[in-house]
Amino acid sequence: MEYITPTQAQDMSGLRLALTVAVPAPYSMSARAIFDIKHIEYVAVTQQGGGQNEELIAWTGHRNAPIAVFNNESPRTGWLEILNLAERLGSGPGLIPTDIEQRMQMVALTNELIGENGFIWQMRLIMLGLGGSQASAAAAKKNPMFADYGFSEEAKVQALLRAQTIMAKFTQHVSRQIEQHSHYLIGDSLTALDIYWAYFSQLLKTLPHEQCPMPVSLRQAYDASGKRLGDCPEQLIEQRDWIFAHHLKLPMDF
Repeated sequence: MEYITPTQAQDMSGLRLALTVAVPAPYSMSARAIFDIKHIEYVAVTQQGGGQNEELIAWTGHRNAPIAVFNNESPRTGWLEILNLAERLGSGPGLIPTDIEQRMQMVALTNELIGENGFIWQMRLIMLGLGGSQASAAAAKKNPMFADYGFSEEAKVQALLRAQTIMAKFTQHVSRQIEQHSHYLIGDSLTALDIYWAYFSQLLKTLPHEQCPMPVSLRQAYDASGKRLGDCPEQLIEQRDWIFAHHLKLPMDF
């Protein structure tokens, strides 16, 4: 996929999607997959993970990806507002259940997984603290993510406990779906939650290199943070792999 700069994108119309380049960043991968599945054309805009992204801030007011900008509408950065935009603009089966009970369940589970203070938020705190207190203090001077996530040694300790609690509940939910003979996390069809889990599961257990090449340092950070939680329940990875095999592109195949 070809990328343009934020400066080039800001005067264009249509959908422009700021994405982290060169690495399998799960927030960006999920957004791309959602817009692709909904058959929505977009222009990919460069965002550098962990960088200052001054051009992007000047255009959108935001530094991190993904950022969806449609025509002259306000930039969208949250997972739910990006998903709702895709549902509005796209075609084909919905990724949000029409049944209200399933819809409420999907939104709640997704927020626990990838929302602010959710599972991935906690995993980021764990990852930022992998080098120890001295290394983290030095890195915090260069990497704005430390401030964005409110990193501290105390926050890192609490992050592990919260991540373990969320993952235990998520595992229980997947087990119930398996008992109901469903390959999906909600009901019997693909929803956005399946997409988010497939790409974000990398922080728990990475895909093999041949399926998802990434910088060695990033793979080591993912693997190390995942191991802090203990053994990954096999049913979670089996469900992830089935979704990739039947519905999704691998993270770096776009």
